[in-house]
Amino acid sequence: MTVTQVDLSSLYDSNIYFVDGGGKTLLVDTGTGFSPEPSINSIRKLLNGRKLDYLVLTHRHFDHVGGMARIIREFSPGRILIGEGDAGPLREGDSEATMGTIFGGKIERTDVEGLKEGDVIDLDGWTLTVIETPGHTVGSICLYGAERKALFTGDLFFMNGVGNTTDPTGDPGALRESLRKLEGYDIVCLYPGHGPYLVRDGYQQLRGAMRMMGA
Repeated sequence: MTVTQVDLSSLYDSNIYFVDGGGKTLLVDTGTGFSPEPSINSIRKLLNGRKLDYLVLTHRHFDHVGGMARIIREFSPGRILIGEGDAGPLREGDSEATMGTIFGGKIERTDVEGLKEGDVIDLDGWTLTVIETPGHTVGSICLYGAERKALFTGDLFFMNGVGNTTDPTGDPGALRESLRKLEGYDIVCLYPGHGPYLVRDGYQQLRGAMRMMGA
């Protein structure tokens, strides 16, 4: 399994990750979709003629899902997935609940599948397991690849930081519990929703986030 950070198009974009499982491909998050050509071209190059099998969204916020419609039109992903707790606003095209209105954007109604704790995404030999990690939003998820000891955290925590809990459905108590929940995982590689990614010392970043939150 190889992970590549996709070129971003806007300062407001979340990180976008392309995961190549050898047999199947997966994209984590989409950015805002504002002036998306750099991201679209980067994804097209990484696919190199292959199909995009999965699009996985770590949570509902517009900086992570705003580019979804364009990516769907360009690449027709086989499955579009998000934590069940955050699926409703995407199915309804709710620009308020996704914070699209704050960014000056709009969310289209999208038929997404809801993910739950323990669901496994099969990349033909490599797997990613879903971990429900509410706190930043009620339906936030992480993805864990045991073979690479890799964790995709969305906005739960980053290098030297944690996600805010002041937006709608945010909950600092739930975020602390989500951080504690990850203590049992062997985390080496860390792929957060913003800022640099790490290929070492991921667990140390988790411990730092726990200290910040008093977890």
